[in-house]
Amino acid sequence: MNKLEQEVIYLSAVNELLRSMVNYELITLGGEGTRDSVQFKSMTHQQYFFIALVDFLSPTDKGAPVPSIPYLGALRAISNAPSFSENDSIVGLKDSVAAFTEWLHAEIAVDHWLPSINRQVEVHIPRLLLLKIVGNLSKHNSLRSVSVARELQGLLQKAGETTELYQAMLAQEEMFENFHDNVCAREVSTIVEFLNGVLWGIQNYLKPQYSRSYVPGAGGSPYYKFRRPNEIAHPYAKACYWNLMNQVRSGPILDPFTVTEILREER
Repeated sequence: MNKLEQEVIYLSAVNELLRSMVNYELITLGGEGTRDSVQFKSMTHQQYFFIALVDFLSPTDKGAPVPSIPYLGALRAISNAPSFSENDSIVGLKDSVAAFTEWLHAEIAVDHWLPSINRQVEVHIPRLLLLKIVGNLSKHNSLRSVSVARELQGLLQKAGETTELYQAMLAQEEMFENFHDNVCAREVSTIVEFLNGVLWGIQNYLKPQYSRSYVPGAGGSPYYKFRRPNEIAHPYAKACYWNLMNQVRSGPILDPFTVTEILREER
């Protein structure tokens, strides 16, 4: 795969994944004008969101036809050396990826009361790790998430609480509930704003390429096609280019929005 083919494959996959998370089947927007808050339709929708989010924050499979790298890392690489940028159309994507990355790597303090091991503790954790823990525990029970328990054990020991692995496994559900029900409930509006910003960054980056590529059907026919760059030769990359241009054609599901001021102050 050449660089252009890899870019098309990454962007198509990111669009598909983010559109499965940022849509009106999962969430509702409240508030007025551009200042909104996000709520899930149900706890099941919330659980799915965080499972999908941990996929977005993780590396792609090693067996994929592109290098294994976290999606945000792929977007940063594309932003630094874009193939389709015209009149700085890449700027919005580059800024949204940089802002989300900075927010994810910031460390926050979270208080826990852990009755299973009789501990009151304040842990300090990067948001990225917190979201990965929430996503993994949303889909695995205690015997399928021992690696997560080891991470929690490390957080407790970092906070000055000497903890055995079995104790971390006992406290795992209590820490998950606090992370999921309290911390993530406060942060979700901001997370969706960031993800929607990435979607719109991709949309605005690719609009010039879409305009160059789109060929309407003759004589008012509903059939259309896209002219591909000659460098896109691999069959899988060709299919991803078609999907990507169709994603641009339909656009992101949510309009751009910013969260309410009180939620923004919690960042």
